[in-house]
Amino acid sequence: MYSQRRALSIGGGVKILATIGPSSSSADVVRDLIKNGASGFRINMSFGDPSTWDSYVKCIRDVAQELDVVVSVMGDIPGPQIRSGDFEPLELQKGQVVTLVSKAPTTSTEIPISRRELFDILDPGDSILYGDGEVELRVIEVGSDYAKCIVKAPGVLKPKKKIVVPGKEPPLPFLDDKGLELVKYACERKLTYIALSYVRSEQDVLFVKDLLNQYGCNEIGIVSKIETSSGIRNVNKIAAFSDAVLIARGDLGVHFPIEIIPVLQERVVKLSVKMGKPVIVATDILDSMIEGSRPSRSDVIGVYNVVYNLADAILLTNETAIGKHPAEAVKWAKVIVDTAFENMPTVLVEQLRKAIKPQTLLEKYAHGLVSLAESLEGAILAYTKTGRIVPLISRLRPRVPVYVGSWNKMLLEKYTLFYNVHPIDVTKQVLERDDYEKGVQELYLKARSKNYLKPGETVVKSYAKPGLNVHEIRVEVIV
Repeated sequence: MYSQRRALSIGGGVKILATIGPSSSSADVVRDLIKNGASGFRINMSFGDPSTWDSYVKCIRDVAQELDVVVSVMGDIPGPQIRSGDFEPLELQKGQVVTLVSKAPTTSTEIPISRRELFDILDPGDSILYGDGEVELRVIEVGSDYAKCIVKAPGVLKPKKKIVVPGKEPPLPFLDDKGLELVKYACERKLTYIALSYVRSEQDVLFVKDLLNQYGCNEIGIVSKIETSSGIRNVNKIAAFSDAVLIARGDLGVHFPIEIIPVLQERVVKLSVKMGKPVIVATDILDSMIEGSRPSRSDVIGVYNVVYNLADAILLTNETAIGKHPAEAVKWAKVIVDTAFENMPTVLVEQLRKAIKPQTLLEKYAHGLVSLAESLEGAILAYTKTGRIVPLISRLRPRVPVYVGSWNKMLLEKYTLFYNVHPIDVTKQVLERDDYEKGVQELYLKARSKNYLKPGETVVKSYAKPGLNVHEIRVEVIV
């Protein structure tokens, strides 16, 4: 199909986000990541300090300005979790006994943990999963400040790893003092998104929204990470109050049997798409490329499944943060998602659209715009002030590329998560935010100058003026 091939010139639908870290913190590597297909960057704030994060933000934004591209910066804030403290790695054998303690350890088999609230929910017989489940412990005795455990599944205990009790969640405040400071940091640095870890209900999201309002930065988007049993149970309301949703398969695989993670992934993606909220899939995307220069066959198939689920984006974590081949990981991710997009059965999109019934005039406009562009096999050029039309277009999973311009740079950065939506910065050219005709024309000229549009192609120019019920579509053929 022509429209599928056309979309591949800039990327096939699904966006690629990269985690910046020790392996990818130089300008040269960030440049390669963007050129290879990364549309946004995540900073994992569980590690590092403000000076390190500042260097990351500056590097990303400097390179983006140099390349004249729009990229997003997401700060990933730790949530209510229990982690182990500092200690020397300890190799455990099955049947060995270790003790989790909330005080300073006195022996090599005492493991310090961050929160004593863990002991309030433990009972003898409970299972404890360490890290991503690489070690399993069984509780045999519990006190007010300790839990004696026997090793059921052996492995190596490493410091600063999460501790999960399947079926139980400790009553922790959503953000501690450090978390509150990180929200403030994100506001001061004007990050595009903040990702909230271990979101349990919509109340957690509303709490952070109130914080953003207090700090005067409510334009920052909230990405809610779904990674616990309560997150899955309350995902409908969580998604409703969030700007985007992230499916954290690693943590879900600790809270749920790993064999049902694909079911949960598909369920959350469908819900998010129907609600018009971008949905990101993370963890073990190209795990084989942390060490290797090529992905394993199983990783390739896994990415295909994400594309066929119709997710908006994939997030590379260790592959680009600490992996040996960060630029190659992004390059391979793009090759795979583009090829999957090109070969995706059209029935998947048709079924999705049947489940989305347009109600408002703007929703009907989005349906008509996408249908027209696909029938003409032409790209969509949309200029927007409020951004309301973009989620409505993106959730239909358009088979043609959608180029979006706006007077608002933060709005453009947010679009880097949206399926087959490609933001183009026209803020320097467009001085009047309400000049829609000039806006869409400058968007057209910028897209041509960047070779996104070529002679002989059809473009569908669009804008909608809020409050005036004015919706205009123009069809042009580039000559």
